[in-house]
Amino acid sequence: MLEPISIGTSTMPNQLLDKLNNDLQELRNVGIPLAIDIDRIGNITFLDCRFQGHQEDAFEIIKHYIANSLAEVIVEEWEQRIIKKIVRHNYFYYTQEDKKIIMQKAKEILNPVTQNRYHLQARKDKVLLKVLDYLDLHKELVLEGFINFRLKDYQQDLEDIVNSAVDEFLLEREYQEFIRLLKYFVEIQDPRIDKVKIYFSRNGKFKLLDEEEKPVQHEALEGIMLDLEDTDLNYDDLLISALITLSPREIELHQEKGSVKGDTVKTIEQVFGTRIQSCTGCVFCQGEQ
Repeated sequence: MLEPISIGTSTMPNQLLDKLNNDLQELRNVGIPLAIDIDRIGNITFLDCRFQGHQEDAFEIIKHYIANSLAEVIVEEWEQRIIKKIVRHNYFYYTQEDKKIIMQKAKEILNPVTQNRYHLQARKDKVLLKVLDYLDLHKELVLEGFINFRLKDYQQDLEDIVNSAVDEFLLEREYQEFIRLLKYFVEIQDPRIDKVKIYFSRNGKFKLLDEEEKPVQHEALEGIMLDLEDTDLNYDDLLISALITLSPREIELHQEKGSVKGDTVKTIEQVFGTRIQSCTGCVFCQGEQ
């Protein structure tokens, strides 16, 4: 009988035992004899995976199955623990609510909705190679120690992800402060015009028109230097400035069929709120012109 592979943990012995049993059952089903014995030393529970045979090639298969199980546990279960530890240690000065947002953003960066399984599998494969390399030289692996001392590169990758999540969080917070200030400017001034219409084209350009479908003419816009008569606008910041300056009672939004709602439209909607009316039925919005 070959020497068992012993996996120890002080944190999640029952969960790890279930994982190993479920994964190794596939080998038992094809006639490979193996068992898992439980041994406790101090606060560490060791799961001794015993191969009740002598074939070296079968033992290598078992080792790969065990390594794969550990890689999945680390990436699917421990990863969020590591991220939480990084946030708690590196960004202790943030509120608990902010930390939760940062951790959620880190999770979203790690697992983009459109590429979730690819990103997860890539990280698992990276950890799997580390586990296999270790088990080639050692028959005993303590999960917590392995993560802390043998997965430095992996932990650094996660720390980089957390840093990116913090950058994204700060940008969003700055944006929300920007929106709050714009809303304040709109609220404290009297409307200079009753209604404007904005037409957003598929090519990203837009027109700012009055109720009579003519380019907006107003003395308040002279300093903004908008060429409303001859040119489609493609300067988002100038459009926002014009709207803040005019503070219209109503803004009618038109989006050409096939166009994507960009950041400019979202900003306008957040700043002007109930003043926004969206059109979906004109020939421009239906793409019939």
